[in-house]
Amino acid sequence: MRLAILCSGQAGQHSTMLNDMLLAPDCLELREIASDILKQDVATWWHELNAVTLFENTNAQFSIALYQIAKWQRLSPMLPVTPIVVAGYSLGELIGWHVAGAIDVKDTLCLVRARAQLMNDHFENHQLGESCMALCRGRISPTQRAARDSALEEYAVPVAIYRPDGDFVLGAPARLLNNLMGDAKASFTEIKRLPVEVPSHTRWLKGAVEPFFNIVSAVNRIDPLVPIISGTDGSLQRQRSDAAISLSRQLAEPIRWNWCVETLASMAVDVAIELGPGNDLSRQFQSSIHGSVARSTDEFTDLSQMHKWLVSHT
Repeated sequence: MRLAILCSGQAGQHSTMLNDMLLAPDCLELREIASDILKQDVATWWHELNAVTLFENTNAQFSIALYQIAKWQRLSPMLPVTPIVVAGYSLGELIGWHVAGAIDVKDTLCLVRARAQLMNDHFENHQLGESCMALCRGRISPTQRAARDSALEEYAVPVAIYRPDGDFVLGAPARLLNNLMGDAKASFTEIKRLPVEVPSHTRWLKGAVEPFFNIVSAVNRIDPLVPIISGTDGSLQRQRSDAAISLSRQLAEPIRWNWCVETLASMAVDVAIELGPGNDLSRQFQSSIHGSVARSTDEFTDLSQMHKWLVSHT
């Protein structure tokens, strides 16, 4: 088995995902750290979120990081083999530096908090509840593709994330996405708005790059125990200095997740576990790499089941 750990990004969170962590005795220290950073009890904070504020950028990023860190704390001791690589999608790349052993829990959560706040501060059009990203499917006819590409150029809407099989995610202020999707000739027959309130990985967040570089640079880091794939170019990061460069760049540059999957394939990774929430990355991995298997932690009722599944593939 050549195992990879996949760290998810935003949009898959749900209202019950932290409930177990907030009650589990083995997550007490994590809850105390989170409460200290939030400056309020983390359980109170979580239960006061509603269907709209759950997806507010700072809440979304912090809750997803908590979820993945809790999953990793429980999963890592029972792995039958050591992972050979970590890959993170958008926010997941930052969490991946923790999974790879380079940044501790407190600093990771502080960085997540700072990242989200900088994104809000440097996106002037930030509005609660507005969708600034949309998933587009790649399987359309050449005629539709030409019309779609022409519309993207006309409305100046960039691709924020390139995914396998020609799928991609657009990022732009909500008004631009509204105009684009309202154009009948644009041929966006398979497009889904995502509950993400900032146009991540686009030019609108350029102002957040340098401040976040400085913040990451100031955090205590060690070289990762296993390499982390850079979201912007699919390269392997092995030194602590790589974190500040890659994590700041990706705020305003497209994520090349398709290249990240190609890197996983080139490393002969054949088994992957996605920390969640959701199973978007594990589905992409398994459909893109022939003979591979992948699952999300969300697909198992408990970690003992996941351990059995992993052992069956050793």
